[in-house]
Amino acid sequence: MQESPLAKDTASMRQAVIRGPKTFEVEVVPRPALQSGAELLLRTAACGICSGDLMEWYLERKVNTVLGHEVVGYADEVGPDLEHVKPGQLVFVHHHAPCMECRYCRAGDPVHCASWRRSKLDPGGMAEYIRVPAINARQDSFAIDDLTPEVGALIEPLACSVKALARLGERVPAHAVVVGCGVMGLLNIAAAKAAGSSEVWAVEPDAERREYARRFGAERVFTPWELEDETRKQGFEGADYVIVGPGSPEVIVQSLGYVRNGGTVVLFTPTPSVPTALDFCDLYFREISLVPSYSCGPQDTRRAYELLRTGAVDVSPLITHRFPIDEIQRAYNTAKSGGDVLKVLVVFGDGSA
Repeated sequence: MQESPLAKDTASMRQAVIRGPKTFEVEVVPRPALQSGAELLLRTAACGICSGDLMEWYLERKVNTVLGHEVVGYADEVGPDLEHVKPGQLVFVHHHAPCMECRYCRAGDPVHCASWRRSKLDPGGMAEYIRVPAINARQDSFAIDDLTPEVGALIEPLACSVKALARLGERVPAHAVVVGCGVMGLLNIAAAKAAGSSEVWAVEPDAERREYARRFGAERVFTPWELEDETRKQGFEGADYVIVGPGSPEVIVQSLGYVRNGGTVVLFTPTPSVPTALDFCDLYFREISLVPSYSCGPQDTRRAYELLRTGAVDVSPLITHRFPIDEIQRAYNTAKSGGDVLKVLVVFGDGSA
Protein backbone atom coordinates (compact mmCIF):
# COMPACT_ATOMS: atom_id res chain seq x y z
CA MET A 1 0.00 0.00 0.00
CA GLN A 2 1.33 3.46 -0.89
CA GLU A 3 1.61 5.69 2.15
CA SER A 4 -1.03 8.38 2.21
CA PRO A 5 0.04 11.91 3.18
CA LEU A 6 -2.28 11.50 6.16
CA ALA A 7 -0.14 8.64 7.46
CA LYS A 8 2.47 11.21 8.56
CA ASP A 9 -0.14 13.03 10.64
CA THR A 10 0.20 11.97 14.29
CA ALA A 11 -3.59 12.24 14.63
CA SER A 12 -4.18 9.59 11.96
CA MET A 13 -3.97 5.82 11.94
CA ARG A 14 -4.30 2.82 9.68
CA GLN A 15 -7.20 0.40 9.92
CA ALA A 16 -8.19 -2.70 7.95
CA VAL A 17 -11.70 -2.66 6.50
CA ILE A 18 -13.62 -5.58 5.04
CA ARG A 19 -14.87 -4.70 1.56
CA GLY A 20 -16.37 -8.10 0.71
CA PRO A 21 -16.55 -11.65 2.08
CA LYS A 22 -13.02 -12.28 0.78
CA THR A 23 -11.59 -8.79 0.40
CA PHE A 24 -9.85 -6.45 2.82
CA GLU A 25 -8.08 -3.15 2.42
CA VAL A 26 -6.14 -0.72 4.59
CA GLU A 27 -7.21 2.89 4.88
CA VAL A 28 -5.91 5.91 6.77
CA VAL A 29 -8.39 7.64 9.07
CA PRO A 30 -8.34 9.99 12.08
CA ARG A 31 -7.62 8.33 15.40
CA PRO A 32 -10.62 7.94 17.69
CA ALA A 33 -10.84 10.33 20.63
CA LEU A 34 -12.07 9.61 24.15
CA GLN A 35 -15.68 10.60 24.69
CA SER A 36 -15.83 10.33 28.47
CA GLY A 37 -13.61 10.13 31.53
CA ALA A 38 -14.25 6.39 31.86
CA GLU A 39 -12.81 5.39 28.49
CA LEU A 40 -9.47 4.07 27.27
CA LEU A 41 -7.46 4.69 24.13
CA LEU A 42 -5.25 1.73 23.32
CA ARG A 43 -2.29 1.64 20.98
CA THR A 44 -2.82 -1.79 19.47
CA ALA A 45 -0.07 -4.36 20.03
CA ALA A 46 -1.55 -7.53 18.51
CA CYS A 47 -4.86 -8.80 17.17
CA GLY A 48 -5.71 -12.38 16.26
CA ILE A 49 -7.82 -13.48 13.32
CA CYS A 50 -10.76 -15.38 14.77
CA SER A 51 -11.84 -18.58 13.03
CA GLY A 52 -15.38 -17.20 13.12
CA ASP A 53 -14.22 -14.22 11.07
CA LEU A 54 -13.31 -16.60 8.24
CA MET A 55 -16.90 -17.71 7.55
CA GLU A 56 -18.00 -15.98 4.36
CA TRP A 57 -21.70 -16.00 5.28
CA TYR A 58 -20.74 -14.09 8.43
CA LEU A 59 -18.36 -11.69 6.68
CA GLU A 60 -21.10 -10.71 4.23
CA ARG A 61 -22.87 -9.08 7.17
CA LYS A 62 -19.75 -7.15 8.18
CA VAL A 63 -18.85 -5.38 4.94
CA ASN A 64 -17.39 -1.88 5.48
CA THR A 65 -16.55 -2.54 9.13
CA VAL A 66 -13.26 -3.07 10.95
CA LEU A 67 -13.04 -6.61 12.25
CA GLY A 68 -10.83 -7.93 15.01
CA HIS A 69 -11.71 -8.70 18.62
CA GLU A 70 -8.84 -10.91 19.86
CA VAL A 71 -6.95 -7.78 20.77
CA VAL A 72 -4.52 -6.33 23.30
CA GLY A 73 -2.86 -2.93 23.37
CA TYR A 74 -0.95 -0.41 25.43
CA ALA A 75 -2.91 2.22 27.36
CA ASP A 76 -2.16 5.41 25.44
CA GLU A 77 -4.80 7.52 27.20
CA VAL A 78 -6.65 6.60 30.40
CA GLY A 79 -9.77 8.48 31.40
CA PRO A 80 -9.57 10.14 34.84
CA ASP A 81 -12.48 8.04 36.12
CA LEU A 82 -10.63 4.74 35.62
CA GLU A 83 -8.34 3.46 38.36
CA HIS A 84 -7.59 -0.17 37.41
CA VAL A 85 -5.46 0.66 34.35
CA LYS A 86 -2.40 2.91 34.22
CA PRO A 87 -0.87 4.63 31.17
CA GLY A 88 1.63 2.43 29.38
CA GLN A 89 0.26 -0.86 30.70
CA LEU A 90 -0.52 -3.74 28.37
CA VAL A 91 -4.30 -4.19 28.49
CA PHE A 92 -6.74 -6.91 27.53
CA VAL A 93 -10.19 -5.72 26.51
CA HIS A 94 -13.25 -7.68 25.43
CA HIS A 95 -15.19 -6.27 22.50
CA HIS A 96 -18.50 -6.80 24.35
CA ALA A 97 -19.28 -6.01 27.97
CA PRO A 98 -22.35 -6.67 30.14
CA CYS A 99 -24.13 -4.33 32.54
CA MET A 100 -23.86 -6.90 35.38
CA GLU A 101 -27.28 -5.83 36.68
CA CYS A 102 -29.97 -7.21 34.35
CA ARG A 103 -31.74 -10.58 34.70
CA TYR A 104 -29.28 -12.24 32.29
CA CYS A 105 -26.22 -10.98 34.13
CA ARG A 106 -27.69 -12.00 37.49
CA ALA A 107 -28.36 -15.47 36.07
CA GLY A 108 -24.75 -15.80 34.90
CA ASP A 109 -25.61 -15.37 31.20
CA PRO A 110 -23.89 -12.07 30.33
CA VAL A 111 -23.75 -12.77 26.58
CA HIS A 112 -27.54 -12.25 26.49
CA CYS A 113 -27.36 -8.87 28.22
CA ALA A 114 -28.61 -6.04 25.99
CA SER A 115 -25.58 -3.94 26.93
CA TRP A 116 -23.24 -6.81 26.04
CA ARG A 117 -24.76 -7.11 22.58
CA ARG A 118 -24.76 -3.36 21.92
CA SER A 119 -21.23 -2.67 23.12
CA LYS A 120 -18.29 -2.73 20.73
CA LEU A 121 -14.81 -1.37 20.23
CA ASP A 122 -14.19 1.73 18.13
CA PRO A 123 -13.40 0.86 15.39
CA GLY A 124 -12.23 -2.76 15.98
CA GLY A 125 -9.05 -4.66 16.71
CA MET A 126 -7.57 -4.37 13.22
CA ALA A 127 -6.60 -0.73 13.75
CA GLU A 128 -3.55 1.00 15.15
CA TYR A 129 -5.59 2.71 17.89
CA ILE A 130 -8.80 1.62 19.59
CA ARG A 131 -11.23 3.62 21.68
CA VAL A 132 -12.59 1.43 24.46
CA PRO A 133 -16.07 2.64 25.52
CA ALA A 134 -16.76 3.09 29.23
CA ILE A 135 -18.77 -0.11 29.70
CA ASN A 136 -16.04 -2.24 28.11
CA ALA A 137 -13.30 -0.43 30.02
CA ARG A 138 -15.08 -0.88 33.36
CA GLN A 139 -16.55 -4.36 33.02
CA ASP A 140 -14.05 -6.38 30.98
CA SER A 141 -10.63 -4.79 30.67
CA PHE A 142 -7.56 -5.40 32.81
CA ALA A 143 -3.79 -5.01 32.76
CA ILE A 144 -1.79 -8.04 31.61
CA ASP A 145 1.80 -6.82 31.99
CA ASP A 146 2.88 -10.34 32.96
CA LEU A 147 2.00 -11.67 29.48
CA THR A 148 3.48 -10.90 26.09
CA PRO A 149 1.16 -9.20 23.60
CA GLU A 150 1.03 -12.35 21.46
CA VAL A 151 -0.04 -14.55 24.37
CA GLY A 152 -2.45 -11.88 25.59
CA ALA A 153 -4.19 -11.89 22.21
CA LEU A 154 -5.24 -15.48 22.95
CA ILE A 155 -7.17 -14.56 26.13
CA GLU A 156 -10.48 -14.07 24.33
CA PRO A 157 -10.40 -17.28 22.26
CA LEU A 158 -9.28 -19.32 25.28
CA ALA A 159 -12.08 -17.72 27.29
CA CYS A 160 -14.58 -19.05 24.74
CA SER A 161 -13.26 -22.55 25.45
CA VAL A 162 -13.38 -21.92 29.20
CA LYS A 163 -17.00 -20.81 28.87
CA ALA A 164 -17.89 -23.95 26.84
CA LEU A 165 -16.53 -26.15 29.64
CA ALA A 166 -18.41 -24.10 32.24
CA ARG A 167 -21.66 -24.84 30.38
CA LEU A 168 -21.24 -28.47 31.47
CA GLY A 169 -21.71 -27.58 35.15
CA GLU A 170 -19.49 -27.28 38.19
CA ARG A 171 -17.86 -30.67 37.70
CA VAL A 172 -16.49 -31.33 34.22
CA PRO A 173 -16.78 -35.06 33.33
CA ALA A 174 -13.74 -37.25 32.75
CA HIS A 175 -14.09 -38.42 29.14
CA ALA A 176 -14.28 -35.89 26.31
CA VAL A 177 -14.24 -35.98 22.53
CA VAL A 178 -13.18 -32.77 20.79
CA VAL A 179 -14.28 -32.62 17.15
CA GLY A 180 -12.14 -30.39 14.93
CA CYS A 181 -8.51 -29.56 15.73
CA GLY A 182 -7.97 -26.12 14.32
CA VAL A 183 -6.80 -23.51 16.80
CA MET A 184 -10.12 -23.47 18.68
CA GLY A 185 -10.26 -27.26 18.85
CA LEU A 186 -6.76 -27.30 20.34
CA LEU A 187 -7.82 -24.67 22.88
CA ASN A 188 -10.84 -26.85 23.67
CA ILE A 189 -8.48 -29.76 24.34
CA ALA A 190 -6.31 -27.60 26.60
CA ALA A 191 -9.32 -26.18 28.44
CA ALA A 192 -10.78 -29.66 28.94
CA LYS A 193 -7.51 -30.89 30.42
CA ALA A 194 -7.21 -27.83 32.66
CA ALA A 195 -10.82 -28.34 33.83
CA GLY A 196 -10.07 -31.88 34.95
CA SER A 197 -11.00 -34.18 32.07
CA SER A 198 -8.58 -37.09 32.26
CA GLU A 199 -9.34 -38.76 28.91
CA VAL A 200 -9.60 -36.41 25.93
CA TRP A 201 -9.95 -37.78 22.41
CA ALA A 202 -9.62 -35.66 19.28
CA VAL A 203 -11.28 -36.07 15.87
CA GLU A 204 -9.72 -34.38 12.84
CA PRO A 205 -9.42 -35.36 9.14
CA ASP A 206 -6.21 -33.36 8.55
CA ALA A 207 -3.01 -35.27 9.42
CA GLU A 208 -1.01 -32.17 10.47
CA ARG A 209 -3.73 -31.05 12.83
CA ARG A 210 -4.05 -34.54 14.31
CA GLU A 211 -0.37 -34.29 15.19
CA TYR A 212 -0.99 -30.91 16.85
CA ALA A 213 -3.80 -32.53 18.88
CA ARG A 214 -1.37 -35.17 20.15
CA ARG A 215 1.13 -32.50 21.14
CA PHE A 216 -1.60 -30.50 22.86
CA GLY A 217 -2.54 -33.37 25.14
CA ALA A 218 -5.15 -35.56 23.45
CA GLU A 219 -4.82 -39.15 24.71
CA ARG A 220 -6.13 -40.60 21.45
CA VAL A 221 -6.53 -39.05 18.00
CA PHE A 222 -8.83 -40.27 15.23
CA THR A 223 -10.00 -39.44 11.76
CA PRO A 224 -13.83 -39.24 11.62
CA TRP A 225 -14.04 -42.65 9.97
CA GLU A 226 -11.66 -44.19 12.50
CA LEU A 227 -13.82 -43.01 15.38
CA GLU A 228 -16.92 -44.29 13.61
CA ASP A 229 -15.24 -47.71 13.56
CA GLU A 230 -14.44 -47.32 17.26
CA THR A 231 -18.09 -46.60 18.07
CA ARG A 232 -19.09 -49.92 16.50
CA LYS A 233 -16.81 -51.91 18.80
CA GLN A 234 -18.45 -53.97 21.49
CA GLY A 235 -18.24 -52.26 24.84
CA PHE A 236 -17.92 -48.69 23.49
CA GLU A 237 -20.43 -46.56 25.38
CA GLY A 238 -19.37 -43.12 24.21
CA ALA A 239 -17.74 -40.10 25.81
CA ASP A 240 -19.29 -38.14 28.67
CA TYR A 241 -19.33 -35.05 26.50
CA VAL A 242 -18.43 -33.95 22.98
CA ILE A 243 -17.39 -30.46 21.87
CA VAL A 244 -18.24 -29.95 18.19
CA GLY A 245 -16.08 -27.29 16.57
CA PRO A 246 -17.11 -27.22 12.90
CA GLY A 247 -20.39 -25.40 12.23
CA SER A 248 -21.53 -28.15 9.89
CA PRO A 249 -24.94 -29.87 10.24
CA GLU A 250 -23.39 -33.10 8.93
CA VAL A 251 -20.60 -33.02 11.52
CA ILE A 252 -23.02 -32.22 14.34
CA VAL A 253 -25.23 -35.20 13.47
CA GLN A 254 -22.17 -37.45 13.16
CA SER A 255 -20.88 -36.28 16.55
CA LEU A 256 -24.05 -37.43 18.30
CA GLY A 257 -22.74 -40.95 17.81
CA TYR A 258 -19.65 -40.19 19.91
CA VAL A 259 -21.47 -39.39 23.17
CA ARG A 260 -22.80 -41.81 25.78
CA ASN A 261 -26.46 -42.05 26.75
CA GLY A 262 -27.18 -39.22 29.16
CA GLY A 263 -24.17 -37.27 27.87
CA THR A 264 -23.81 -33.76 26.47
CA VAL A 265 -22.91 -32.40 23.04
CA VAL A 266 -21.59 -28.83 23.13
CA LEU A 267 -22.22 -26.84 19.94
CA PHE A 268 -19.22 -24.54 19.77
CA THR A 269 -19.79 -22.85 16.39
CA PRO A 270 -22.95 -21.60 14.66
CA THR A 271 -24.11 -23.22 11.45
CA PRO A 272 -25.15 -21.19 8.42
CA SER A 273 -28.88 -20.43 8.41
CA VAL A 274 -29.81 -23.87 7.12
CA PRO A 275 -31.86 -26.62 8.85
CA THR A 276 -30.09 -29.43 10.69
CA ALA A 277 -31.92 -32.77 10.56
CA LEU A 278 -32.01 -34.30 14.04
CA ASP A 279 -33.74 -37.46 15.22
CA PHE A 280 -35.50 -36.13 18.31
CA CYS A 281 -36.87 -39.56 19.15
CA ASP A 282 -33.31 -40.85 19.44
CA LEU A 283 -32.25 -37.78 21.46
CA TYR A 284 -35.21 -38.30 23.79
CA PHE A 285 -34.62 -41.93 24.59
CA ARG A 286 -30.86 -41.49 24.84
CA GLU A 287 -31.35 -38.32 26.94
CA ILE A 288 -28.70 -36.43 25.01
CA SER A 289 -28.30 -32.78 25.98
CA LEU A 290 -27.45 -30.28 23.23
CA VAL A 291 -25.75 -27.25 24.77
CA PRO A 292 -24.73 -24.28 22.59
CA SER A 293 -21.86 -22.13 23.83
CA TYR A 294 -21.58 -18.62 22.43
CA SER A 295 -18.64 -16.27 23.13
CA CYS A 296 -17.62 -15.50 26.73
CA GLY A 297 -18.09 -13.05 29.58
CA PRO A 298 -15.91 -11.30 32.20
CA GLN A 299 -15.65 -14.36 34.45
CA ASP A 300 -14.39 -16.42 31.51
CA THR A 301 -11.80 -13.88 30.38
CA ARG A 302 -10.38 -13.65 33.91
CA ARG A 303 -10.21 -17.44 34.14
CA ALA A 304 -8.46 -17.64 30.75
CA TYR A 305 -5.95 -15.01 31.88
CA GLU A 306 -5.20 -17.05 35.01
CA LEU A 307 -4.64 -20.20 32.94
CA LEU A 308 -2.15 -18.31 30.77
CA ARG A 309 -0.49 -16.41 33.61
CA THR A 310 0.14 -19.55 35.64
CA GLY A 311 1.27 -21.62 32.67
CA ALA A 312 -1.63 -24.09 33.01
CA VAL A 313 -2.22 -23.54 29.29
CA ASP A 314 0.63 -22.70 26.89
CA VAL A 315 -0.71 -21.08 23.71
CA SER A 316 2.67 -20.13 22.22
CA PRO A 317 2.83 -23.23 19.93
CA LEU A 318 -0.49 -22.19 18.38
CA ILE A 319 0.85 -18.93 16.96
CA THR A 320 2.11 -19.96 13.54
CA HIS A 321 1.97 -16.77 11.43
CA ARG A 322 2.39 -13.03 12.00
CA PHE A 323 1.69 -10.16 9.59
CA PRO A 324 1.76 -6.35 9.72
CA ILE A 325 -1.51 -4.53 9.13
CA ASP A 326 -0.46 -3.56 5.59
CA GLU A 327 -0.59 -7.27 4.71
CA ILE A 328 -4.10 -7.82 6.04
CA GLN A 329 -5.31 -9.51 2.85
CA ARG A 330 -2.45 -11.99 2.95
CA ALA A 331 -3.07 -12.57 6.64
CA TYR A 332 -6.72 -13.54 6.07
CA ASN A 333 -5.87 -15.66 3.04
CA THR A 334 -3.28 -17.50 5.13
CA ALA A 335 -5.71 -18.01 8.01
CA LYS A 336 -8.16 -19.69 5.62
CA SER A 337 -5.62 -22.11 4.20
CA GLY A 338 -5.84 -24.71 7.00
CA GLY A 339 -3.30 -27.50 7.46
CA ASP A 340 -0.34 -26.31 9.51
CA VAL A 341 -1.79 -22.79 9.81
CA LEU A 342 -3.25 -22.27 13.27
CA LYS A 343 -3.39 -18.82 14.87
CA VAL A 344 -2.60 -15.89 12.60
CA LEU A 345 -1.80 -12.60 14.33
CA VAL A 346 -1.67 -9.08 13.01
CA VAL A 347 1.10 -7.34 14.94
CA PHE A 348 1.56 -3.59 15.26
CA GLY A 349 4.89 -1.77 15.47
CA ASP A 350 7.50 -3.72 17.41
CA GLY A 351 4.90 -4.86 19.96
CA SER A 352 6.59 -2.98 22.83
CA ALA A 353 5.31 -0.27 25.13
